[in-house]
Amino acid sequence: MACTLAANATCALAADRLVLVDLEDEMLPEPRVTAEAVFVGLVRPTNNTNDPEAGETILAALPPDARSADVCVRVTTEDGRYFGHARYSAEAGGASPMTLMDYVPLRPELRDYQAAEIAVLAFPCSADPALTDVAVASWRADDTDDLGQTVTVLVNSFRADEAFLIVNDAKQVTCVPTAGGERAAFDFSCDIDVSEIKAGARIALYRMRGTSIDPEVAINVVGWE
Repeated sequence: MACTLAANATCALAADRLVLVDLEDEMLPEPRVTAEAVFVGLVRPTNNTNDPEAGETILAALPPDARSADVCVRVTTEDGRYFGHARYSAEAGGASPMTLMDYVPLRPELRDYQAAEIAVLAFPCSADPALTDVAVASWRADDTDDLGQTVTVLVNSFRADEAFLIVNDAKQVTCVPTAGGERAAFDFSCDIDVSEIKAGARIALYRMRGTSIDPEVAINVVGWE
């Protein structure tokens, strides 16, 4: 198998399959907007159409040097009803820059959601509580899929009027409101070209409220090339 990482570039190594250690999830009867996460997802969509009945998988760009600890994954639906957290053992990892993880939800209703309605955040479990190091992940994807050339940053702005990103202290990226509105678990999405972050990147989020601006919130994207 091969894994497409960028336009006209192919990874010769199959993704390292990590073993699921623990998974906890919940499906709520009513939406809940988390009071914790600002960055809810860092997702690279796949161009393939995958059947959710075949099982949920996550392909994450986490090279070996970023896997000194186990890998953690958070899964959130846009409507704020499903929340999941999984942990994967890094012991079985090899030399591939990509990791493949089976996600086995305890709540089967997750399969009713489209991929675009699901936010995924993958990161080394040793990351500090501020969650500053994150990986680009693809939902319902494996290392044979054709991945898109943009990465979508999904943000919980806490009802800001506007939001934008600064990538690598240089490029500004405009964020657009999501369809779910202010009751959504993530209310803004921001698209970044893969070429801007594949070597690693700093992404800073700014949120506008009227004429004032919230303090910067930033993450570091783990590079894979």
